[in-house]
Amino acid sequence: MNRSQLKIDIVSDVVCPWCAIGYKKLSKAMEDLNEEILFEVNWKPYELHPEIPTEGFNKEEYYKIKFRNSNGLKDRFNHITEEGKKAGLEFNFDKSKNLPNTFLAHRLLWFSRSKDMQDVIAEALFHAYFTEGRDIGSIHELISISTENGLQKSEIEDFLKTDIGSDEILREELRAKEMKIFSVPTYIFNKKYLLVGGQEADTFKAYMKKVIEVDSKVSKP
Repeated sequence: MNRSQLKIDIVSDVVCPWCAIGYKKLSKAMEDLNEEILFEVNWKPYELHPEIPTEGFNKEEYYKIKFRNSNGLKDRFNHITEEGKKAGLEFNFDKSKNLPNTFLAHRLLWFSRSKDMQDVIAEALFHAYFTEGRDIGSIHELISISTENGLQKSEIEDFLKTDIGSDEILREELRAKEMKIFSVPTYIFNKKYLLVGGQEADTFKAYMKKVIEVDSKVSKP
């Protein structure tokens, strides 16, 4: 049986917990539909906190500035932790004290696409930040995370010393704004159908089947 083809662009940030949860559920949906659909996944950048300096910013201070009133923050993080557990993820929000600038991490993801390693590196970055509390804004940590997950150390070191990929990241971020994408995760199917938020696996499955069905009707003469 010939499988239908489906392109999925995942617009996300590596410090977005719902992006980590959403990808787990999307992965489950793709696994279930693997015999019917051939998937091509591409991670697209979105910076939730582009104003964060390169060296990062104290989390507690940032939340005070952003939310002013921290009432309800603990409940929000507890809720995310519980949702993460259901998806098989362990969130340890207290392990990291700094909120990182994620531009370098997005460049690393961009680079890892050329190695067919985007999914692996995306999950590794989520795990490093949310579970282990590592500073994913640090070049040193990004090199370590990369080599721990199968990329060549010297190649990553050389890449991160340059600005290669920076223009592409900025262009893709602008493209997201032009598409009126202002929250993540946002999933773009076959370059035109958008689904926003960390959906359930069954929702993803139903939506992807519908996209295939609609596109197959459109492509028929």
